[in-house]
Amino acid sequence: MTRFVLVLHSHLPYVRAHGMWPFGEETLYEAIAEVYLPLARLLERLEADRVPAPMTIGITPILSEQLADAKVKEGFLKYCEDRLMRAEDDLARYQATDLAASAAHQVSHWQETYSHYQRLGGDVVGFFARAQEKGQIEVITSSATHGYSPLLGSDAALWGQIKTGTDAYRRHYRREATGYWMPEMAYRPKGYWEPPVDGARPGMRAGVDELLYKAGIRYTFVDAHLVQGGQSLPPQLGPYGQVESIQLAESSEAVYQVHELESGLRVMARNQETALQVWSADYGYPGDGAYREFHRKDPISGLRHHRVTHRKAGLGDKQPYYPEEAFNRAKEHARHFVSVVEGLAQKHPDGVICAAYDAELFGHWWYEGPAWLEAVFRELAQSKSVKAMTAREAVRGKAVRTALPEGSWGRGGHHDVWLNRETLDFWRLVYRAEGQMIAAVQRFGRDQNGKRRALRQLMRELLLLESSDWPFLIDTGQAVEYARERYEDHAARFAEIYQMLSDDRIDLGRLSELEALDNPFPEADPSLYATGEPETSAKNLVAELLEATQPARMAHRDAYKATQGKLPDYQSLRAATTEEEPPPVVYEAEGLEGGSDEKKMTQPAEAAPSSVSSGAKPATKAAKAKAPASRAKAVSPETEARDPLVEIKGIGPTYQKRLYEAGVFTFAQLAKLKPARLLEIVQARVRVDVESWIAEAKALARKKK
Repeated sequence: MTRFVLVLHSHLPYVRAHGMWPFGEETLYEAIAEVYLPLARLLERLEADRVPAPMTIGITPILSEQLADAKVKEGFLKYCEDRLMRAEDDLARYQATDLAASAAHQVSHWQETYSHYQRLGGDVVGFFARAQEKGQIEVITSSATHGYSPLLGSDAALWGQIKTGTDAYRRHYRREATGYWMPEMAYRPKGYWEPPVDGARPGMRAGVDELLYKAGIRYTFVDAHLVQGGQSLPPQLGPYGQVESIQLAESSEAVYQVHELESGLRVMARNQETALQVWSADYGYPGDGAYREFHRKDPISGLRHHRVTHRKAGLGDKQPYYPEEAFNRAKEHARHFVSVVEGLAQKHPDGVICAAYDAELFGHWWYEGPAWLEAVFRELAQSKSVKAMTAREAVRGKAVRTALPEGSWGRGGHHDVWLNRETLDFWRLVYRAEGQMIAAVQRFGRDQNGKRRALRQLMRELLLLESSDWPFLIDTGQAVEYARERYEDHAARFAEIYQMLSDDRIDLGRLSELEALDNPFPEADPSLYATGEPETSAKNLVAELLEATQPARMAHRDAYKATQGKLPDYQSLRAATTEEEPPPVVYEAEGLEGGSDEKKMTQPAEAAPSSVSSGAKPATKAAKAKAPASRAKAVSPETEARDPLVEIKGIGPTYQKRLYEAGVFTFAQLAKLKPARLLEIVQARVRVDVESWIAEAKALARKKK
């Protein structure tokens, strides 16, 4: 029988204690509520019905650390309580409307989420560990903070990422890791390596696979193009798409084989047909009109009550969401997916089909995704030609000896997403910090007490600096300022601790503050860097580089920091929407979630239809014709005093500059803008709550008077 392996890669960068909204802890809370808990519930249901669900679930070490953190657990319960209050308010407002079914479903969802989390004692990691111990699933690991393996500046730096990740896995999942998700499916074979920027040394390097095998890893995954040639899959632009036959060249036999590298590491390739069937912009199931629309949110509660409707529908044209219809459609799509898998199995009866996805697609971007997964495994249990199994089971037996080229699952199949003109400063900081980490361990590694603590925190800051999320967010434009702030902050903390060590003056009070702020990996072992080649100078080169770029770096920082760390005030927003004009929808673009998918945002020309707010009257043609007149008129800086628009939560220096350029200088002018026009001006490519901007601008304008 053909072996079928479903792999889910779960990852979020370190956001604990680094802001709340729109890029901070709330992104983690969303993933817990929408992805990890629904995944746990479907596993519980399948186990109760004795239906096998041998998924392979990758949970990155930095995500495991956050899921197990006491601060995160406490914050998530408060988040659930807040969302349940919003859902109950929506149910009261929408009882007599077409949104009643969705509102009732939201209340049920948040009640179930809250009670389930309490039943687990907040121990999401423990649930998956127990599911693995029972043989239901396989949990695999990754590098500590999702560092981009091929570009890290030394074997010692890569070893630090790999070994810290496997050590954390052992602590959380109570066994040794044998499976590993290479961040971004990025691989580099052994051979001569030359750094793309100054700061690291050229020379012969071990292959990524060699270091993985040394750490006890026995299998991993790559993109199809690394085993069969050609290009990587097109960018995953879901959720919009329609279910139809896939028009692409059929994968070669190599994609259906288990491969073994010279090191002994075994490799499976991501199957193109099954990947595109799920998350392609053209073919993916999430684009079906019955499914819940991700980008349209209620203007008061921020919850979602509309459906995709059709692929080309503007947000203002989205129709009410009917949960029962959507979940029935998920079952239909599960049957279709299994038929696709069985069709591939007929052509490759002895092969392996590896369907690998970002876990956050299921439940977050595609709300019905967990229901689809559950239905897929129920269908597979009845299949006569396909046997679902974990990756650990599937790689056993014969394998084809292979040598792989360098590459990733990113754009163009190489490193372009993470290494480009916009990310060169990031890599300079990384390389210099890696070299200084090695130097610090060799100079101070035998010392105890304060210096030992300082070395451990130095290592934590290096690992957090190395995260591939920061260059990814810069390249995609999702959260450029946030990403730069994060890696610069970790580099600055690294430099501060390194200076303490060099000066032989450890400020234990300050060190305790940094340990409380950046606290992952309690077992962090600086000796992992002892075999590396240090910088030739003991000077604090990271601090020098930060100092050299200080004016450009700090120009936006104070104003940008003022926008971070707070949730939008729900009560104030609710009060602001009681004014005469009905509130339009909240438009939402792509957020912080990792992975390689990019999402398109459709913006309507007008505000939402009357179904968005009970009691609101549809806009007349005359009113629509007058709409452009309400936009703020351009006024020269000489004739209009400028308000500090960055005082509004979510508006940073970049958005303020674009507003000024469009002639929006004051809170009063901003308050008159329609959401669609506001989005057009700021060119938002991150998730923004423009309705809260307008509400806050109104309040500030009134206060100014």
